[in-house]
Amino acid sequence: MPAAGNSSSPHAPPGSHRRPGESLRAPVLAATATALIVFIAAAVSALIVHDHLLRVAQENFDARAAHVDSDIRRELLLCTQLLRGASGLVVSQSQNAGDATPTPDAWDRYVSRLDLDDSPPCVRSLGYATAGAPAGASGAAPGGAPAHTVLMWPPRGDTSDGGELGVSDATRAALMRAANSSEVAMAIRELPRESGGTAQRGEGQPRARVDLYLPVYRTAPPPTLVPARRAALIGFAFGRLDTEYLFASISAHEPRMTLRVSGGQPAMMLYPPGAPLEEQYDGPERFKRIDTLHFGGEALTIAYATSDPTLAASADFSSSAIVAAGFAAAVIAAAAVFIFVRKRGTTLAEAGMARARSSQDEARLMAIIRSSSEAIVTTDEQQRIVMFNPAAEQVLRCSAMDAIGTSIDRFIPERFRAEHRRHVERFGETGVTERKMGRQQPVLVGLRADGEEFPIEASISQIHDGRGKLYTVMLRDVTERVRSEDALKASRQELRALSANLQSVREDEKTRIARELHDDLGQQLTALKMDLSSVEQSLGELPSAPAPVLAQLITMRRLIDSTVGSVRRIAADLRPVMLDDLGLLPAIDWLLTDFRTRYGIEIERRIEPGQAQFSRNGATTLFRIVQEALTNVARHAEATRVSIAFVVEDDQCLLRIEDNGCGAPGGRDKEGNGEKSFGLLGIRERVHILGGSVSIDTAAKQGFKLTVRVPLAAIQQEEALP
Repeated sequence: MPAAGNSSSPHAPPGSHRRPGESLRAPVLAATATALIVFIAAAVSALIVHDHLLRVAQENFDARAAHVDSDIRRELLLCTQLLRGASGLVVSQSQNAGDATPTPDAWDRYVSRLDLDDSPPCVRSLGYATAGAPAGASGAAPGGAPAHTVLMWPPRGDTSDGGELGVSDATRAALMRAANSSEVAMAIRELPRESGGTAQRGEGQPRARVDLYLPVYRTAPPPTLVPARRAALIGFAFGRLDTEYLFASISAHEPRMTLRVSGGQPAMMLYPPGAPLEEQYDGPERFKRIDTLHFGGEALTIAYATSDPTLAASADFSSSAIVAAGFAAAVIAAAAVFIFVRKRGTTLAEAGMARARSSQDEARLMAIIRSSSEAIVTTDEQQRIVMFNPAAEQVLRCSAMDAIGTSIDRFIPERFRAEHRRHVERFGETGVTERKMGRQQPVLVGLRADGEEFPIEASISQIHDGRGKLYTVMLRDVTERVRSEDALKASRQELRALSANLQSVREDEKTRIARELHDDLGQQLTALKMDLSSVEQSLGELPSAPAPVLAQLITMRRLIDSTVGSVRRIAADLRPVMLDDLGLLPAIDWLLTDFRTRYGIEIERRIEPGQAQFSRNGATTLFRIVQEALTNVARHAEATRVSIAFVVEDDQCLLRIEDNGCGAPGGRDKEGNGEKSFGLLGIRERVHILGGSVSIDTAAKQGFKLTVRVPLAAIQQEEALP
């Protein structure tokens, strides 16, 4: 056959004499346009994926920075505890000797035992000053005159760094905050340039010093009113922080993260020492974050930055891979369009030859049908089989010779045959080309020739030919998938049973630990307190009893009282004893009262259980649900009011907890920071074990309402709690 477009062919039809460039122009343009469209789509997709992965990397970086914030706050609290210990010495000296100021020797012995230079927290200088000390009264070395208003360790006589209290506005403001609030106060002030030493970077930049001040009162706890506090004030315990060591030791845990800290009014760079403040937010780092940490009345600005390549490696690699794949797809699509357009522009002679080859295409189509892995069955309007491919022979276990000419009903279970005929008739009336079968049920049932039923998925299509309608059904044996789904359901039930067992074991362990804390450790502490009181009484009767020892015994007794309170609080948090001794309702009442006292959130309660008696498991479940819901309110809701309803309606127990807080956007179940709510998940699991239901009604700025319904029979058993 002569080639199309060959001008020397005597059989070429009119219009086939073209120049080579004209025959390729349209395919080339179409291929180029297709390649551009595909490549642009790939590039846009790469940008979207890259931006998404960068946001994920930024969230990871923010989480790491949040951990560093927590470490800094923890170290500052450790420094505060050190000041509280020093204040105990001052109070003891005041009560014993009637003098608010310890002797220099006593102060030196106490502070030297702390070994400030070799162990954290980062307080390298520890001092004490009486209230209202005049300027210039500090810096006395140990062993000097007995009248000291400022004691400092290590002993130093120089005041070039502003060691006297009250000489700067920052120090005065910090002392006033500490005296009025009875809490630790922080002061950040600039050191004179000549005392800053030679900085490694930023020569000539101002250096800052950070001090912590803790007020010391004659009585503990301090008075509630501010004027009374000032009257009871006897002095201040203060410490100078080694900010370079503090932030360097914390920054060492994140070696690939740059940490810069500033604070004070005006702002001064605290870390790195001597660095210019203008460099705090500059730099080529890819990920940045700025946090503000409030402590002791001061705000510390913490800037984090990093160029860690591992954070953005996934984004860069994914975008590059998408661009490369898009380029390859563009080339393939351009080639396909080029071939398609070129073939579409064939000559009339080639079109005639294509019609002559239609029978060959039909044969190829039949070959494709025969080689298809899907079972394909075609029937006429009377539901007689007219085509039966080899895959159908394997699935239905019947040869095509035996199947063709018979009714399709032989492969449908008898109970479904009438419905199948009605379905096919309705489908033929709609005129829809194709549709999936069995929309009301995900899996249909087929019948093999040997009588075995098996699950299938099927779709049906219809066409018209010269002799009427033909219906083609494509079906797939999904026996293995159904088995896998059944196995998955069984595994899910096993996991739920395991979760229920773990909840039970956890409650038993909490009960055991709470009992041991309350009974064993609590009794031992009580006995220790009684022995200490006996020793204190015996020493008090001696005429030469040392006053410092008696004061130390008083401090020890107070510490034991505080420890007993902590043990009781921890035991109650694990499992309130009254839940087992008094029952569910007193335990819930105690929980609500403790919540209102601890967080200052008003509670409206409606607890009307009627005559219901709750089993041990049911009482534990309901108590834990209320506890977890109140915990979520305290952590995330920012609410000022909470209402709780606990009533019995018919054969259902209804528990509803509602707050007026910020709610969750979109009505989603959230537990803060966009994280998955494991607390709510635990509530659902507990309720599911009892056969109940959980519903949540929430929206942004609309509060959060949790409703739990549990069958009364599941929580009210014969062996009920008293």
